[in-house]
Amino acid sequence: MTDVAQSATAIPAIERTLELPAPPERVWTAITDPVELGKWFPDRAELDLRPGGDGMFTWTEHGSAAVRVEAIDAPRYFAWRWANDSDASIDAASEVTLVEWWLAPGADGGTTLKVRESGFTRESHRTGNEEGWTSEHAELVTFLGG
Repeated sequence: MTDVAQSATAIPAIERTLELPAPPERVWTAITDPVELGKWFPDRAELDLRPGGDGMFTWTEHGSAAVRVEAIDAPRYFAWRWANDSDASIDAASEVTLVEWWLAPGADGGTTLKVRESGFTRESHRTGNEEGWTSEHAELVTFLGG
């Protein structure tokens, strides 16, 4: 399994596992294609899909989050870092966390998707993102026909 090294913090990572009805290639497109991301995750997504590529996720209610792609191993692993200060560049943000996605073939032609966000320096930010992931993952399940 590929992963991006992340320094340990005292605040635990957010970890989720989802069983999705779509095959890994379809889930890969849903989590990496800016048009598809904009249908379930942010309201609008811009993403240069290559290691080191920058992007921006924008929510009407929450502002924008700068994103930098860290690693790609299609269709098995995807990682990005994002700024947790709304509307801040990733290089100027006071906190940047790492979001990792692992995809594996699941039951009945579906996908087992593991998601991990790590590197939090503020418990309040972790709590807010944990609530956000609950909502966003539910939207992903619905988007993929689950």
